[in-house]
This record gives sequence, structure tokens and C-alpha cells, in this order.
Amino acid sequence: MKISDFEVVAHGIDTEDYFQGCGVSYTPYSDVVTGIGDNPSEAVDDCLEQIAMNGVDVEDMEGRICKECEIETLPTRPRVSSQQAIADCHYYVSIRYNTQEV
Repeated sequence: MKISDFEVVAHGIDTEDYFQGCGVSYTPYSDVVTGIGDNPSEAVDDCLEQIAMNGVDVEDMEGRICKECEIETLPTRPRVSSQQAIADCHYYVSIRYNTQEV
């Protein structure tokens, strides 16, 4: 399985208690994962790890995400500060996607 099309949703920094989540209702996508980290790069890596655990090939996804977002590398800023980390804050990113057989 490979990802045929996708959408990256950068939710930003939020606390565990208040993060609203992300779904696929009323979208053209069939699956969604949400990753967390101290910055966008770590959150995307968490998403890709979850997708891979579902048996989907994510080998080229970091490059595809960078191309889609028109950036060279995944950003490491903004970053969760030490004060925010104490308050259980994380940077959240969701990836909505569809798969196809290869």
C-alpha cells in the first residue's frame, strides 16, 4: 500500500486537554493520523510512523510533504518551550490520506 493523495493539517501548539482532534468526515480522505512532538518535524515523523505501522509504505512521504508545503525541509520551529512542556503542551500535526495498492 502507498499513499495516493494526502493533506497535512498543522494544528500548532496545544495542550493535551484541549486538543480537539482531527477526522475525515466531509473530506475526500479515508484515513487520518495525528502526531505530536516538540516541533512540526517531530509531529510529522510521529504521523509517518503511525501510518507505517498500518502497513503503508511511507518511504518517500517526507519529500512529498515538503514539496506539497513548498519547503525544503520539515521545520523545527515553532518549538514547545520548557514551560509549555510542563503544562503538557505538544505541537500537533494531522495527515489525512487515501491509499492505493501497488
